[in-house]
Amino acid sequence: MRIVPLPALAFSLFALPAMAQDKPPAAPQPEPMRIVLTRSAEPCEPDCREWLAAQGAITKDTPAELRRALAELNGRKLPLLVYSTGGTVEAAIAMGELARRSGLDIAVARTVFSQREPALGTIDERSPLCASACTLFLAGGQRRIIPPQSRIGVHQQTIVETETTTVRDYKIVRGRKELVDERTETRTVKQEQATGEIDAKMRRYLDAMGLDRSFIEVTVSTPADTMRYLKPDEMLATTIATEIGSATLAFSGLRSSQAPGQPANINAAPVLPATLIAPATPIGSVELGPHRGSTLRLALSVGEGRYQQTAALQFQLFIGQAPLPTRLRTVTITLPGSPLIVASNEDGSAPDGPMTVEIQREIVCRLTDRSSIFLRVDPPAEDSSPASWQRTGTAAEVLRLPALRAALCR
Repeated sequence: MRIVPLPALAFSLFALPAMAQDKPPAAPQPEPMRIVLTRSAEPCEPDCREWLAAQGAITKDTPAELRRALAELNGRKLPLLVYSTGGTVEAAIAMGELARRSGLDIAVARTVFSQREPALGTIDERSPLCASACTLFLAGGQRRIIPPQSRIGVHQQTIVETETTTVRDYKIVRGRKELVDERTETRTVKQEQATGEIDAKMRRYLDAMGLDRSFIEVTVSTPADTMRYLKPDEMLATTIATEIGSATLAFSGLRSSQAPGQPANINAAPVLPATLIAPATPIGSVELGPHRGSTLRLALSVGEGRYQQTAALQFQLFIGQAPLPTRLRTVTITLPGSPLIVASNEDGSAPDGPMTVEIQREIVCRLTDRSSIFLRVDPPAEDSSPASWQRTGTAAEVLRLPALRAALCR
C-alpha cells in the first residue's frame, strides 16, 4: 500500500494506555466555584451595593477561596449570594462553619457579570439554585434568604470516585509530530451512597447551625439519584430558610416571611392581621414602549405590608388594555441610596397577577420628585427569546411619586 504524505494531519494521542481510547467521552464537569467581590452595575453611583458572588461547584479548594474572599473585605461585612448545583460535602460543611463564624448572611441568587476586573454585575432572581451540598453551605448563613421561586434541592449525599485522563493533541507537519494541546478530562467511574459516618457528620453540623432536624430527615430520605426541590413552606418549616423573599433583603434589615421562632425585626413591629389589609390602591402607570403594535405599560398599585412600617408594591403589565402574563417575570427598581427592589409573581394560579414586593415605607417617603429611578422588566428565565424593557427617569415620572407618597407617607 502506498502512503501519500499530507502537509498536516491532526490526531490525538492519550498519555494513558490505548484502552483509554475505548472509554466513553467524559461528561462536562461544572466549573469550580469562584467567590468574587462584586459591585452593582446598575446606575447607582456613588451608593452602589456590593456583595460576594459565589457560583459554581464546591470542591476541596473552595474553602480556601472563601477565606481569600473574606480577607479581601478587610473587615467589612457584606452579604453572600450563592448559585450552585452542589459539590463536596466536607468542603461545603467547612464553608458553612466559616460563614457562621464570620456572621455572613447568605441569599440564593445568580450574579450576571457585565465586567470581570473589577467585577460588576446584576442580581438575577428568575431561577435561583442551591442544590445538594450547596444547601450545607447555605445552612451556615446567619440569615438564609431564599426567593420563593428558588430551586432548593436535597437528596442523599454520595461518594464519587473520578478518573482523570491526560489527552495530548498532535499534528504531523512534514513528517514530524508536533504537540498542539494538552488537557485533562475527568469522568465519574464510581458513585455510591454516603456512609453512615458522612450522615452523622452532617447531622452534627446541622445541629450546630441550629437547623430543625426535619431538614436532615428529608435530605437522607430522598434517593441519591433523584432531587427533591423544597416548596417555600418546606424551606421555612425545615429552617433552611430564615426568610422567604427577594435576595436583596440581604442588603437591609428588612425581614420577609420568617421561619418558626425567628424574630420579626422591623423594630419589633407586629404583623398586621389579614382583616386589616385593605385592597391595593391604584397609583398610575408608566409607558415602557411599543410592543406588538400597541403600547406596553406598567401599572403600579400599593397595599398594606405585613408590618406597620412596610408596604406592598404591585406591578401589572398591559398591552393597551389587555393584561400581559407576569408569572415568573420580575420588575427591578434601582433607587438612590437603597437596596435593589425586585418584584415578582410566583402564583401559578394567577399568571396575569401582580408582581409584588414588600418594602419599607421610609424608602419611598425620603424620595424627592426629581430622584433618579431606573426600572427594568425581565422575562421568565425559560423564555426562549428573552427581552427586557427599561425605563429611566425621575421618581415623579417612573413611580408617580406624588400619588405614591400620598398613599404611603401619612
